[in-house]
Amino acid sequence: MNTFYSKLVIALLSSFILIGLFLIWLAQQLTQEYQNEVEQKLHLHLAEQVVSSNQLLKHGKINTLILQNVFHRMMILGPSFEFYVLDTHGKILAYSAEAKKIKRQQVNLSPINKFISNDRVLPITGEDPRSEYKNKIFSAATINENSQLVGYLYIIIGGEIYDNVVTLLQSSHIVKLSFWLILASLIFGLIIVLGLFALLTKPLRKLTQELQDFHNQGFDSGQLISNQWNPKSKDEIQRLGSSFTEMAIDLKRQYQKVKSTDELRKELLSYISHDIRTPLASTQGYLETWQLKKHELSDEDAEKFIQIALKNTIQMKSLVEQLFELAHLDGKAVKINKEPIAIAELSQDVIQKFQLETQQKNIQLEVQPQDPSFYVMADIEKLERILTNLIDNAIRHSQNKGKITLKLTQQESIIDIEIKDNGIGIPEDEIEHIFEAHFKASNSVKCNRPNSGLGLAITRRLLELHDSKIQVRSKLGHGTTFYFSLQCYN
Repeated sequence: MNTFYSKLVIALLSSFILIGLFLIWLAQQLTQEYQNEVEQKLHLHLAEQVVSSNQLLKHGKINTLILQNVFHRMMILGPSFEFYVLDTHGKILAYSAEAKKIKRQQVNLSPINKFISNDRVLPITGEDPRSEYKNKIFSAATINENSQLVGYLYIIIGGEIYDNVVTLLQSSHIVKLSFWLILASLIFGLIIVLGLFALLTKPLRKLTQELQDFHNQGFDSGQLISNQWNPKSKDEIQRLGSSFTEMAIDLKRQYQKVKSTDELRKELLSYISHDIRTPLASTQGYLETWQLKKHELSDEDAEKFIQIALKNTIQMKSLVEQLFELAHLDGKAVKINKEPIAIAELSQDVIQKFQLETQQKNIQLEVQPQDPSFYVMADIEKLERILTNLIDNAIRHSQNKGKITLKLTQQESIIDIEIKDNGIGIPEDEIEHIFEAHFKASNSVKCNRPNSGLGLAITRRLLELHDSKIQVRSKLGHGTTFYFSLQCYN
């Protein structure tokens, strides 16, 4: 009973019952009014004819004997009439009924005067002396003597006997048959309307069920909501279902994104705690050892402990900075300021930062070609960070006497950039994961340099801001090549 359709049925049924009762009452009232009007018009001059054809006054007073004869004769001709003689104030002087049946001794003259006037509008009802509250149609005429008003003849049309006949007719078969016909018509109309409502609300019930299923199943279900809704339909429910389908798809997409982000966050926190715990524990250990044994240690050993602790601190600082940088890049507020950049000159400047390290490992690092005419549209600060990360990654995975080449190739409106090394390479099944935050290849342990695993993730995000995609080719033991493209400045 709590469903929309059941409430609609109850409301509609109640409305039909009320309308039906109102129509029956209205039909009765209109029929009664029509019948009263017809009856009153038929007997409009009845009282006037009785007064004019009978001498009701004798010596200025009501002639009781004549009245009795008149009443008797008229009651035989019309048993539904009741006769009353009133004085000028409406007091009943004589009547054609038993005394015990008279409930009023005076009648209001306003309806009688209105009836006698020329501007009357029928039907007009007056007080029934045989009832304390009923009004009935009547015929009335003045009783005059020498042009002076003496009283009124007041004839009730449809008296007590007539009421009994009407009551009998109301209980007749014809009246009952009419009532059942009206009732059957209302029920038939109700069934038709309910059928139409059921048809019209069917899409709404379907949408309600799908919304309930969507609520119960959640975002992990395969089919969130049907795709049978027509977004171009003029039906509001069809458009509502289509809008909800689109909303459900968007919500699921966002949910999957949030879920993936949450999983990455948990994984990131796990890696962070691991990466920070190791140098932090090492730093704490060396500092505690130095504090406990600083009077026993030689200057050389004390300096060594401090240097190791400082190195671990620098490593943690670098890790935290990279974490903040990655978090900043994952936000929506990052903006880039593109400008023309001589890519060969910028690459050469980046290489200079690694000169000491490449000399120590005897690694050959060069830019090909060193053409100052190659210009790209990029954010110079972020592009320098990209090249720094990739070259640093190549140096860490290159062995002594290795070779790293930064190659530039112009193709119409773009410039391809490659950073190629002949280092340890990446296992084939791990290549697709190397741009994930904190991912480390299984062979990265061969490198002695500390690695947080965030450099390539930062690089990919920076290139996405430039509408570019970084790709990689690698073969285990034969080196790795990272390559991407930037818009050329003409």
